[in-house]
Amino acid sequence: MAKPIVFGRYHFNTKKSATEESRNRINQYEAGQRLRLEDEHFFVSLFTLHSEFLEKKGVGIDYITVERDFHNNRCLYIHRVDGTSIDCSWVHCIQPASKKTVVSMAFRRAIKEIIMAYKSASLNQVDTCPIIGTKLTYENSHVSYLSPSFDDLLAEFLQLHHIDIESVALTNPKPVDTDQRGQITNQELLNDWRTFHKRTANLQLLSAEANLRRVKS
Repeated sequence: MAKPIVFGRYHFNTKKSATEESRNRINQYEAGQRLRLEDEHFFVSLFTLHSEFLEKKGVGIDYITVERDFHNNRCLYIHRVDGTSIDCSWVHCIQPASKKTVVSMAFRRAIKEIIMAYKSASLNQVDTCPIIGTKLTYENSHVSYLSPSFDDLLAEFLQLHHIDIESVALTNPKPVDTDQRGQITNQELLNDWRTFHKRTANLQLLSAEANLRRVKS
């Protein structure tokens, strides 16, 4: 299986496709312009792959702007909540995912229908974001994990089954599948994971903006 580029809720089959998407987003802006919410979410998620992300983020990201470098190429600047700013190379971030990340995304794919069902059901009961009060719609809302996080939940499941994450066998999805994340090959393991997730996951519906704030802080 070719190693995809994976960050946040974004998934690309190749480095080329991730680069093209990133460049297309940046090219919409001129120097000095602040990224719109969806683009900010994309690049904040991408920046988590940067080898110096914690240093770049500092005390927390306030917003991101497009600027021009010495060669007049568009680049991105992180503006921190303490008023400082620093450039952050998105190109440096685009690297093939590790086997651990690829397998983790397969486990996310396995519970996609559960997450979507939770989202639809929650929208019938909750109409505003509990953090910032924004009116929630299907398009502007995200399902977020409270404690335990998704990573902790998966680690507990694998420990209970005495499985190393990198040893989990995956099957390539068909080329026509719109979701190109790998599929867990062992059907029994897949069903056990779905049952465990339904029983253990603690979910919450947030606005995209509120969910982004959690990533930025």
